[in-house]
Amino acid sequence: MEGLILKKSTSLLFSGLLVSGMVLGATVTSTTVHADNTATTQATANVTNNVSYYDQNGKFILNKDEQGTKGSPITFAPDGFAIPTNNQAVFGDDAATVRVTVNEMISVKVNYVDQNNKLVNSEVVNGGVGNTAKLTDLPAGCNWVNDAEQTITLVDGKEYNVPVTKKVFNTVIFKTADNTEVGRTEVFSDKVGDAINLTSSQIPAGYKADTTSLTLQTDNNTQFITVTKDAEAATGTVTVNDQPAQLYTIYGNTITGRTLKANSSWKIFDTKVIKGKTYYKVATNEWVEASAVTVNNDTTNTVTPFTSTVTTGSVVSKLYNKEGKLLTGRALGPNTGWKTANKMILNGHTYYQVATDEWVDASTVTVAGETSTDNNVTPSTGVVTVGSNLALLYTKDGKAITDRALRPGTPWQTANKMTLNGETYYQVATNEWVKGSDLAK
Repeated sequence: MEGLILKKSTSLLFSGLLVSGMVLGATVTSTTVHADNTATTQATANVTNNVSYYDQNGKFILNKDEQGTKGSPITFAPDGFAIPTNNQAVFGDDAATVRVTVNEMISVKVNYVDQNNKLVNSEVVNGGVGNTAKLTDLPAGCNWVNDAEQTITLVDGKEYNVPVTKKVFNTVIFKTADNTEVGRTEVFSDKVGDAINLTSSQIPAGYKADTTSLTLQTDNNTQFITVTKDAEAATGTVTVNDQPAQLYTIYGNTITGRTLKANSSWKIFDTKVIKGKTYYKVATNEWVEASAVTVNNDTTNTVTPFTSTVTTGSVVSKLYNKEGKLLTGRALGPNTGWKTANKMILNGHTYYQVATDEWVDASTVTVAGETSTDNNVTPSTGVVTVGSNLALLYTKDGKAITDRALRPGTPWQTANKMTLNGETYYQVATNEWVKGSDLAK
């Protein structure tokens, strides 16, 4: 399917993001065998060690008291570093001093290449330099060539080409009787002629398919399925705000004497933008303005056809599935354009579909023909440097990200700037912002 190969930039911002460790303090049970061959158990007491951390070049990082059981691995690593996979230190006697060598965290690019030497997909893998990493994000419709290819050793600056065997795939486009495309998906199998049954999640929300059974055709072929609007298929729910909500026709005209009761909940069946305003369909030819209701925070979503193009900003844009779950290891490259098939509102947040069950957060892209309505955010391309202390990261709403921070003295490329509650923030990654007050002057 055109435009759905993920493109990655070799210049990534992830390399400086900090990864928090975890101290294991579990108590294990050991077995003692006596002369009479009877076995008893006793709890192994925790120990406290003074741990000194050094990087692979022997440079001191920090001292820290760690708790664990004697002989068990020390798993905590300072921010921005990782425990080596092949030389892991263990706890000694109580009050012992232990030296631990840790590896700096890096990001590497992995390309999956099929049997015809064509790029299928790419991903970013993060880990400690010199550590091994097992690849788990096999591209859809592919098989591993062999198990050995699933493990790589992380080398800073290296790009990996991993061979995979690609199955035969077809693109399925869903169209209504008037030839309007309302969605698309991809189907895979081992050979041409295999029978394929579409799942309910592959059919566009709010539609019924004339058939769900297909026969796989020549590789890269396109098949069409006719769908009809399912009037009974709700795509989400909304709750009316504290005042009654006026109802409108599909053209945005007021329906005299028709309102929704304050604080009442309603199923929604469609979404439209009428004269620049968003409306939700709650009954036959009855629509409520989005500003008069609140989209409920539930697991349902509102999906509507949306054929356009979105362009990412100067940093990678993360991808999510239809349930809003982050897809690990998959993202859209900076400053790249992507065709969309649908638009989704999930838990009050907007996403655009750019591949089969792959959605991009609307806040990280620009839609063709639209301009940003967020007057608080302005482009700000440049480099900022963290001050002498760790700099916490925040979401676009100013909420602290508890498990990520920027190391002191590290430089970061910025994409945008915003002012929130009198504080200036700079965007250094997708929905990750650093306060101006935490930067070097």
